[in-house]
Amino acid sequence: MTQTAKPINDESISIILPTFRRLDGIKIALKSLEKQKTSLLDFEVIVVDNDPDASAQNFVRKFASKSPLNIQYLHDQSPGVANARNTALKAAKGRYLAFLDDDQEALGNWLQNLIDTSLTYNAALVFGPCMAQIKRKSKYHAYYESFFSRIGEGLDTGLIEDVFGCGNSLIDTHLCRLPSPAFDVSMNETGGEDDLLFATLQAQNIKIAWSNKAKVYEHVPESRTTPKYIKTRSFAFGQSPTEQCAESVPRDYVGISKWMLIGALQSCVYGTLTFLTKLLGRPSYTLNPEHSIFCLLFLWR
Repeated sequence: MTQTAKPINDESISIILPTFRRLDGIKIALKSLEKQKTSLLDFEVIVVDNDPDASAQNFVRKFASKSPLNIQYLHDQSPGVANARNTALKAAKGRYLAFLDDDQEALGNWLQNLIDTSLTYNAALVFGPCMAQIKRKSKYHAYYESFFSRIGEGLDTGLIEDVFGCGNSLIDTHLCRLPSPAFDVSMNETGGEDDLLFATLQAQNIKIAWSNKAKVYEHVPESRTTPKYIKTRSFAFGQSPTEQCAESVPRDYVGISKWMLIGALQSCVYGTLTFLTKLLGRPSYTLNPEHSIFCLLFLWR
């Protein structure tokens, strides 16, 4: 069901919002988008529900019927965020693609700040801060808060060289060429489909920017605030550089070897440090989501 507030055109924004069995999250995300205002461009919201049972359908359609937003609900029966985002992109009509996750809440002028930064720096890719919100308190709280946040420490609004995750990002499709499909569906289970896309765009010598004021809250469920989940997620993150080299055409064997060597060295260094922090009874603050999978074999709390 689509509720059209204003016609969408080539100079507008399509907000991509995938969801999977997270009704509380999608409600928060949609309400935060109702507070967004842009001075120059109209925007549409594309919600893609890839729960085979279409669990978000009734809520989203009811919300759309009462909302001033232009909301389109799509159902993709194939689980996996890559599938959901690809389905959304097929329906998107805007020049700009803004990505928000169903556990995120856009703050203030989030959308306008992304657009302003893109226009100011002629950037094809823009990223903003994600600030973790964790209700459950534990002895690992400070660590979890840091792990799930993306604050861009030391970064000012402006051009950057690195890329981040897809949640809270913007793509200007006039300044880059998206592959088809944009997100690699072979990574639905492992993750890293956004890393691969952004690496592909980087290879086009695009400009990438950071927007300090384009902030979102990321609401972290209790089920994720466990050492086991952190290890599993870090395992997936650690494989991303190697996967990017393996998926490149032609396959980058030099890069694969490099990242495997880095992983082996990290396993020695960080494995030792983690063992020491365990002996001291402290959380391991040495864990970095970019570390290779080899490091994870030694991570015990």
